Amino acid sequence: MLDVFKKYPYRGQAPIFPARAFHLHSMLINCGHQSVATPAYSFDGMKRGRKEMFIWQYTLAGCGRLRFEDEEYRVEQGSAMLLTIPENHCYYFSPEDEYWEFVFVTLNGSELIRLWRELRKMTGPVVQIPIGSKCILKAAEIYQTCCEGKLQNPYDASSMAYDFTMCALRDLGREGSGGNRPEYITRVSEYCMEHIGEDIAVDDLAAISGYSRYHFSRMFHKYQGITPMAFISDLKMRLAVRLLQTERLSIKEIAEKCGFMDVSYFCKVFSNSQGVSPARFRNQK
Repeated sequence: MLDVFKKYPYRGQAPIFPARAFHLHSMLINCGHQSVATPAYSFDGMKRGRKEMFIWQYTLAGCGRLRFEDEEYRVEQGSAMLLTIPENHCYYFSPEDEYWEFVFVTLNGSELIRLWRELRKMTGPVVQIPIGSKCILKAAEIYQTCCEGKLQNPYDASSMAYDFTMCALRDLGREGSGGNRPEYITRVSEYCMEHIGEDIAVDDLAAISGYSRYHFSRMFHKYQGITPMAFISDLKMRLAVRLLQTERLSIKEIAEKCGFMDVSYFCKVFSNSQGVSPARFRNQK
């Protein structure tokens, strides 16, 4: 599959579709394969418009540089940048390096951006990814599909964007534990993100970790900084906020999508979290 970058070298693809009848919360904006060797290649995350999007850019060879907030990173072969727009970052080619060859996928959609941001909390803005990982192969598949003109409708584009995100969650949720955090903490966090619309119990998470509820809860708080229940509640409230901002669903439907069967309890939890009821939040926003 990776031979596609030799078959279709150095192209950028931006599938454009007519106005959509449905508002899709995952969408492929563009993808491409590029090689640069000039200081003119520089992108400031605060100067690329106000529309939210996510950039995944993986180094195939050479090296690039990233300034993310107050930190500087070398983006070397085998590493990927995980970036949102707008954001305080700048990635660029440095004259100190010979060249920078990379593949990129750009996405948007409220739910995808939420998932990528949650993932980046675990990995940081630059993460190592083995060349044979599922998300690398999925990126190559997206690139080939676009180069061959086979991506012809927004629904397939939405599906590919979502599949790519799920592949990254599977790959990086395990690899991006950051420091000495136990692997089971990452595994549990990934499970919460994938099942956020369900009624998640701490006992279930403890079973996934392989430890007692007491030991799991203590260790989760140590590495995540909050209790498991607070973590689950925070994820659910983030999803609720997104749905209230972007969907024309009833409060009951949003409660169900966030894993609450009792609408009154959902409203109580939301009010405690956001300071206003779901209905008032929607009207204010």
